[in-house]
Amino acid sequence: MKFKDGVYKKVVAVVAGEEVKIKSSDKIETAMLVADALSEAIAGKEIVITSILDGKHKNESKHYEGNAFDIRIWIYSESELHTLISNLKDNLGADYDVVLHKTHVHIEYDPK
Repeated sequence: MKFKDGVYKKVVAVVAGEEVKIKSSDKIETAMLVADALSEAIAGKEIVITSILDGKHKNESKHYEGNAFDIRIWIYSESELHTLISNLKDNLGADYDVVLHKTHVHIEYDPK
C-alpha cells in the first residue's frame, strides 16, 4: 500500500476551543488492507491512496470523519479496474460504498 504525498491519516482540529483528534476509522483501515490485497491479486500492484482526511470534498463527505478513502485508477488497465471494483463490492459488503469517479475510486464506510 502506498500513499500519495500529502495524504493525512490523522488530524487535530480545534472545535469550540477544544482539540479534537480525527483519524481514519478501524473500518476504513480494514477496507484499505482488503483493497490492497485485492489489487495485488488482480493486477500485481499496490493500491495508491490519494485522499483520506485531506483534500476538498462535499460538506457531508465521509472523508471528514475518517470513514472514506480514494485510490488512484490510472495505474490499472480497464479490465483490472472493473475487476477490482467488482471484487471490492463483493468483499466489503453492503456497509461500504465503492464508487468509480473520473480520477479515482472512492470507498466509504456507510452502513445503511
